[in-house]
Amino acid sequence: NIKNSIINNCLIKNSKEGLKYISGYNNNIINSVFYNNEISFLIDSKNTGYIKFYNNLYIKNKLVYHNKDSSQLYIINNVFDLNKMVLKSELNKKTNKSIISKNNIFSNNKNLFKLNNIKISNTYCISNTDSIVGYYNVIKDPIYIDSNNFNYDLNINSPGFRSSVNNKNIGLNISDINIIKYLKY
Repeated sequence: NIKNSIINNCLIKNSKEGLKYISGYNNNIINSVFYNNEISFLIDSKNTGYIKFYNNLYIKNKLVYHNKDSSQLYIINNVFDLNKMVLKSELNKKTNKSIISKNNIFSNNKNLFKLNNIKISNTYCISNTDSIVGYYNVIKDPIYIDSNNFNYDLNINSPGFRSSVNNKNIGLNISDINIIKYLKY
């Protein structure tokens, strides 16, 4: 039972199961990097409240989120690059809740969402592979400064540069992720 936790500036790399949330309540994952995992997050049953994923970087994961629970998910200001599947949701019962996705960049992913009994609301997001349902989304290349060297800041010519709420960039703030310096391809 994890309650009211904050996971901040962590590197989860080459893991089979990553992090598991079972019977949790109001948890936050921020400023972290998830690289080359089989599953980055397993969100299993009996969670309540919310789980917030804010300002994280997900690269080359087989599956980023495997959701089996109807707790409220907030996915905000993240970058998803080169993943096989971003979100797979397998709920047994239909829920009226929606997964909230805002200011995210989905680039070079094979599949974005496979949803069962839940919807996702994408707002101010960019994807260069799939159209995404929601408002103010852009289907174009995000144009990073140098993703080959893990610099996911947006180039001034990017369609996400200063195009989000309050004249902010879409995607993450890479300067808040201190752990990035330990990544090498």
